[in-house]
Amino acid sequence: NKKIPIDKMHESPMTMLVPLFILAIGSIFAGYIFKDLLIGENSIYIFWKDSITFVQEISHKHPPLWVILITPVLILISIPISYYLFTDHGKTTSENKRFINNLIHKNKFLYNLFLNKWYFDEIYYFIFVKPIKKIGNIFWKNGDINTIDYFGPDGLSRLVKNLSIKAVKFQSGYIYHYAFIMLLGFSFLLTYLILIK
Repeated sequence: NKKIPIDKMHESPMTMLVPLFILAIGSIFAGYIFKDLLIGENSIYIFWKDSITFVQEISHKHPPLWVILITPVLILISIPISYYLFTDHGKTTSENKRFINNLIHKNKFLYNLFLNKWYFDEIYYFIFVKPIKKIGNIFWKNGDINTIDYFGPDGLSRLVKNLSIKAVKFQSGYIYHYAFIMLLGFSFLLTYLILIK
């Protein structure tokens, strides 16, 4: 990516800022204005009607306190640790590098598990994408190419091409070739006229 010097950076023009400002005001106050319509006591009868129905009523119980607190606590702990391990005024120290490498080596399985996002992509590919891709290739090659195209447009174009190649051979300039073609055409026409009577 091309880096832009800081002295050449500028704010967006007013033609973009004014609509964004109007949208921001709407996004701040729209929820408060329309909250009774969307999530009020009678909203399910007035606005949503039968578009959202539940077999059982949704639980309105709050999650345990430890669930609410665990995310900010983990963040408050991990930020200074990460800063200490990975930065030293913008540079990683050699001691920290050794410590991190040893930590990775001792916990290789967990490191690879988190690095590869719990292998969800690989599992999803193995269970869904790979078999569906194989089935699609079978339909594409055997169904589309070898059947529909072979006996359909490609087969017709190949037949016309072969007939054209054979018909060109009669364009020899000899009279008896043309007479033979005329005789064949007359025979087909006469047969057709006899059959329709």
